[in-house]
Amino acid sequence: MSSEVIIREYRPEDLEQVLELVRELEAELAEKFPEVQLVSSIDAYRNRYLVPGHKYKTFVAEIEGKIVGYLMGYPSTGALEVDNMYDIFPSPSWKPREFFLQITFVSKPYRNRGISRRLHEKVIEYAREQGYEEIYACIAKWNLPEIKVVSSLKFEMKDLGSRYRLTLKLK
Repeated sequence: MSSEVIIREYRPEDLEQVLELVRELEAELAEKFPEVQLVSSIDAYRNRYLVPGHKYKTFVAEIEGKIVGYLMGYPSTGALEVDNMYDIFPSPSWKPREFFLQITFVSKPYRNRGISRRLHEKVIEYAREQGYEEIYACIAKWNLPEIKVVSSLKFEMKDLGSRYRLTLKLK
């Protein structure tokens, strides 16, 4: 099965397919962490993350019209607690220097085909074009597939205890 993978920016008509991927992600996390009471993020995706005009930038992987993966990030002040407090920049003339990779997910039947890597390459290209100085992610140590992909793209890894911060300087 070698259908062409298209990596592109998220469009509002992709909403329901992306929400299906979020449900798949949440089911996988519930299985991986059965002792943790997870709160669904469907409403956050619908009412915050995927709202046109908000700070969040999402790219999708599409095969034959089906969204099979996504990567979401946003311009970051470098302080998560501050980043969580805004969705729209207060001034068009102000832009943070960093771009944060919040989440990447590829549907299980489509894994190990280079889709995550292609999503990351697309967001790196976007961040360069937008003039960001660096792009980074904080990844839990148990998330070995994501660490492998991001590390392969020349991100520098810093151990933060239970997770790594992976940073790629763009300038």
